[in-house]
Amino acid sequence: MFEIKFKIFENDELEKFTGEYGYFSFNIDNESYGILLEEEIDVFSVSVYDWFTSFLKCLEVLETENYVLINDIESFNTWIEICKDKDIVSISKISGDKIGQGGLVRTEKLPDADYKFWKDKKVPFSDFKTEILGKSEEYLADLIKLNPLQNNYVHELDDLIKKLRSH
Repeated sequence: MFEIKFKIFENDELEKFTGEYGYFSFNIDNESYGILLEEEIDVFSVSVYDWFTSFLKCLEVLETENYVLINDIESFNTWIEICKDKDIVSISKISGDKIGQGGLVRTEKLPDADYKFWKDKKVPFSDFKTEILGKSEEYLADLIKLNPLQNNYVHELDDLIKKLRSH
């Protein structure tokens, strides 16, 4: 089972737009990544927008390739590795040096990848995709309520979701 949970903060001075920051976590096969607290504590907040964008771009890559890394930009050296084999996705939390100007999503393997956390947690690709698209749409609906409709970030997320839904 793969499940995403999130909570957005509505009044954070650091935001480019309302709802950018908050809590984001995902669970797979009794392992979890991220944090979700009842109270809003800024020091634990992350860019929810970047996490959803990363997972959506990951889906886009997995349409044509079998390997993708999601960069946890808020951490020193943590990556989420996703490998696709037919209709099964394996997800690992790995440690490895950050690569300069690496961006949120990469398709090259890390030369120094260390699987010291958890490795190869499996989920059907269809479940993985359904969860990402469904939760991304919930997040988008929240953003639309909190921001002007002409907000570029809202439009970018909407366009990415629509593109993936059409495949």
